[in-house]
Amino acid sequence: MFGNIESILKQKAPLILEAFQGAAEESKIEQLESLVGTVLPNGLKQMYRSRNGFDNEKVANLFYGFPFLDIDVIIQAQEKLKSSNNLEPLRYADHEIKSDYTFGLKRIAIGDDSGTSLLCVDLDPSDTGSYGQIILVDYDMGVALRLNSSVEELLQQFEADLSNDKYSLQEDALEDGVHWLKPSKEIDPVNWFNSPRWQYVNTALKNS
Repeated sequence: MFGNIESILKQKAPLILEAFQGAAEESKIEQLESLVGTVLPNGLKQMYRSRNGFDNEKVANLFYGFPFLDIDVIIQAQEKLKSSNNLEPLRYADHEIKSDYTFGLKRIAIGDDSGTSLLCVDLDPSDTGSYGQIILVDYDMGVALRLNSSVEELLQQFEADLSNDKYSLQEDALEDGVHWLKPSKEIDPVNWFNSPRWQYVNTALKNS
């Protein structure tokens, strides 16, 4: 699943390739599926059968500027969620996303900016959403945005954006010998409040 992406990264950000891990163990994928309590989308399973996220010791990022989480990290987060009962509602959610809670077992984080936001595979969409859709959850601001309909679309979109130079290398990271992808404003959901693409969210929050 990552063949073309890795070829492009080799040209544009070769140090990121060093962060990729090999395939996740099938037992780990089964453990995650058991924790979630429902069948995982095939695209998600195939992605982790191809690459088990990034080595935690490496400094690198990928989709929408998020680090790509190792399946063990995902399982640990899911186990914590299972033992907690946080039903904090969202202040705003795109109509494809349920707004009555922020964190949940069926919102599987595959990316974490270690600050305010998670990139999640959503297994509990609203009636107008799609099972396995990709969403951003800004838990600091209580905002959730639908980004892609599936893991497959996420990978296709990332490959296209990377090819079309919608990602650049962050200069201060380069000075430290790190290839850190900086998404352009139109594909930077972490900073949705500064992006023309998501100004409708600011409007909705002001009117709420």
